[in-house]
Amino acid sequence: MASHPLHHGVRSHPSRVSRGEENGALRKHPRLSFDPRNMQTPLLVWVRSDLSTTMNGSTVSGWADMSGNGRDFAQATAGNQPALSGSGQGGRAELVFDGADSMTGSSLFPMLSNASEWTLIMVLGQGWSDTGASGAYQNSPGIITASDSAGYFGAGIVSSDGPGGGIYNAGYKESAPPSGAIQSAGDPCIFVLYSDSGIKSRLNGSAGSTATGAAMLSGATTLEIGDSAAGHSDEPYDGPMSEVMIFDGTLQNYEIKQVEQYLGDRYNIRLNG
Repeated sequence: MASHPLHHGVRSHPSRVSRGEENGALRKHPRLSFDPRNMQTPLLVWVRSDLSTTMNGSTVSGWADMSGNGRDFAQATAGNQPALSGSGQGGRAELVFDGADSMTGSSLFPMLSNASEWTLIMVLGQGWSDTGASGAYQNSPGIITASDSAGYFGAGIVSSDGPGGGIYNAGYKESAPPSGAIQSAGDPCIFVLYSDSGIKSRLNGSAGSTATGAAMLSGATTLEIGDSAAGHSDEPYDGPMSEVMIFDGTLQNYEIKQVEQYLGDRYNIRLNG
């Protein structure tokens, strides 16, 4: 059998790719045992801190959507850009908002096939603050919001209970997190907010309250991460964020648990039950 010659006595190596090219390939084909893009319910937006960030020195100017829909988040003003920690929840990267930072995305309402069916899932790392929280989620620190003067969608934080939220449609329809889902304010959590014959939420695998259902109004416009909703939330978000998913419909219970398990394993967050 003929041997393969070596050139000048040195074995040839495959060419190296740049970090940017590698990250671009991972955004399209992440090395995951679970891929939310393969679920029955279409994935509208997916950002992950370890793969899809664009840096401006030590801060993040862009957070690229990995769903394939091009619904990126961005912040052009350096002073309002979140920082990036390489050793966040579960030893993974996370964006860190300081109460003045925010990122702007696409308009939420036009994404939805049915304004009464949607699912938001996010991971908040250790150390979020409930400073400025009030007794209502529309006036509490805004984690992710979309609103104008005629409508509202948002997730916020109230007291030490953790994140909750909902929509405005002839009154606020909000779901509060379950008691005891976290030990204290700032604990890492996997938060699910969804609409399915009512506004519902889950925190670390435990179900929260249900509010009477209603369709999201067209006023739920530009998505804002880390900012207060215009005319509604009084406080911006202060704390870390690792991952966000938005689905075009209501995930089945088994699908929600599947995503929660993936995120719990990935970020070392203990699920209840």
